[in-house]
Amino acid sequence: MRFPAAFLYDIKIQFRHGLYAVYTLVSLFYIIALHQIPEQYREIAGIFITFSDPGVLGFFFIGGLVLLERNQNILDNLFITPYKVEEYIFSKALSLTVLSVLTSYIIHISVFGMSHYLVLFLVGVFLTSMFFTIFGLGVAVRCHTLNGFFLLSSIYSLIFLLPLLEIIGMDHFLFMLLPTKGALLLISSGFHSITTWEAIYSVVMLLIWGIIAFIWARKSFYTMIIRKASEGKTL
Repeated sequence: MRFPAAFLYDIKIQFRHGLYAVYTLVSLFYIIALHQIPEQYREIAGIFITFSDPGVLGFFFIGGLVLLERNQNILDNLFITPYKVEEYIFSKALSLTVLSVLTSYIIHISVFGMSHYLVLFLVGVFLTSMFFTIFGLGVAVRCHTLNGFFLLSSIYSLIFLLPLLEIIGMDHFLFMLLPTKGALLLISSGFHSITTWEAIYSVVMLLIWGIIAFIWARKSFYTMIIRKASEGKTL
């Protein structure tokens, strides 16, 4: 029962810090803005907005949440309890992903309506958000300030943003090795159909990168938080 309790607690914290209120306003802004964009460009704008904001919002918010808990010395003693690092990572990632999926769904149906492939679209948002949030957590535990997090995250995430160049017509076969390629394909399924192989490739690619991100975030947590806390107590 630890994980459900931690998950609900993280959602309450996000409510308390105004994340849901902020994204209610942000969603309203995007809905109004997308309706003002000429129809021939609305689909591209919708894909870009879904990926860059709801899709990866956890990447940036996780930095603030982790650094807040770190500055309050919560993390130093948290894992003395039976609570596991794995549960912490998944609770943070899943709670922020719920917000991502909910926001993306509201924006999409408000502007583009329902579609036959909406489930695949939401799967794309879910997997994209999980990957970037877990990846962002791995970056966050290596930082001590928000400025440091934003600087380091910009460096770390740059390579993952390269497939966005496809939106403006630039393509490269190496983009297929990055999770962003799969994310864009799945998100685009909410606007037009994609092939079965494209869907399978996208899901598998995001799952593989999600596992890699989790292993790295878990190792970062043990190295930067738990080991340092143990060394401090030993001294």
